[in-house]
Amino acid sequence: MSAHGTVSAVLETLEGAQDVAKAIRSSGYLLDKNDLKRLLADLSASISETKMELTLLQGVIEEKDAELIRMHEAQVYRGNLKRRGDAYYKTLDGRPFGQPYCSYCWESDQKLFHLHNKILVRDSRICPHCKNEYQAVRTPFLEAANVA
Repeated sequence: MSAHGTVSAVLETLEGAQDVAKAIRSSGYLLDKNDLKRLLADLSASISETKMELTLLQGVIEEKDAELIRMHEAQVYRGNLKRRGDAYYKTLDGRPFGQPYCSYCWESDQKLFHLHNKILVRDSRICPHCKNEYQAVRTPFLEAANVA
């Protein structure tokens, strides 16, 4: 049996339903009541299993769609980000500006997470995702007008 949530798993369950239909057809539609009940129960089970596999497959497809969207966004941002100090920044006219993004998360997973000021610590910033800490002096907020 194939892994659950795959096209081949769906096809296998549909083949089971097709086998039941063939058995009914090959009998010339003249079946004893108990045999008919058994075949209909098998058919119902195959259809239920197919529905379950389709639901699992839909989940897999949605995960892949989300990953494709994330990868597309990363590709779009790749040209619009610039590293300065220990962080990445969006660019304006080719110069970095705004809030800093975690360099570790961007370089490892192409995910953008703004660095936050660490509570009660003035000279430190932290990534909310990976928990890496950065010196605030190396990850400043850059105003667009003051970009050097």
